[in-house]
Amino acid sequence: MTDITDTNITNRAKSGSADGEMRMMQVTHDHLLNEAVKITQPADGYRVGTDAVLLAASVATDSGRILDLGAGAGGVCLCMAHRLREIQVTAVEKHGDLAAIAEENAATNGFANRVRVLTTDIRELPPVLAGSFDHVVSNPPYHNSHGTRPQNEARAMAHMGDNTEMEDWVRAAVWAAKPRAKITFICRADRVPELISLFDANGAGEAVLFPLWPRHSSPAGRVIVQVRRDVDGPGAILPGLVLHRDDGGFTDAAEQVMAGTPLQVIHPARPLAGGRRRGDAGDGRA
Repeated sequence: MTDITDTNITNRAKSGSADGEMRMMQVTHDHLLNEAVKITQPADGYRVGTDAVLLAASVATDSGRILDLGAGAGGVCLCMAHRLREIQVTAVEKHGDLAAIAEENAATNGFANRVRVLTTDIRELPPVLAGSFDHVVSNPPYHNSHGTRPQNEARAMAHMGDNTEMEDWVRAAVWAAKPRAKITFICRADRVPELISLFDANGAGEAVLFPLWPRHSSPAGRVIVQVRRDVDGPGAILPGLVLHRDDGGFTDAAEQVMAGTPLQVIHPARPLAGGRRRGDAGDGRA
């Protein structure tokens, strides 16, 4: 959920229409992390929400290079850059309008020197990026592409993909990650078995699952899935996080995460002093 404490709706030019004409796109000016992060985003279609904040909160890599696949307006990379001051983020977004907004958002928040936006398809990443990232994250289109497609095309692309399948996202993430580096996705709970199977088939294992429960005694709706490239070991299911109280408000724990507190998505078998995990990219003891 975005903080909408000072939301304004404005118009901006939108390029790339089929007929080549310039059209206007309404955008809103919102906040994340208790107004610590400013974000401009399209007024219609997919909107940055809790998934982006939760995914960003699951990253514990406090330095090095992070890749954000399918960055949209930049919700995930902005939250990461705010909390993790030593990281460098490469944000990949196929659609030029969203990529331009993400780049502007990075500059507005003072992250222009740490967040680089690439306008390209995840299936056509520059070869120089292969095996170069300490952590790869993605909030991919996790609704089945064979289901009913939303009428709003922007929302449809975000939820169901633009001629991409989940395997495309997995392949891109594993390809870009350093050996033994972490890869973290957030996805719908019913697609977790498929996602783990795809990671395993593409050479990433030791899956750690962090369920996100809508309310107490409710089935998990989303799950954060974290794997490691070139690692084949036992996984773990963590306690996860209950997001909402019965009255609809955030639980105390979820409220802290929405304000910028990190999630502890950590494999229980890999403790190290100082909060690092044995075998992490850059650890030197893997």
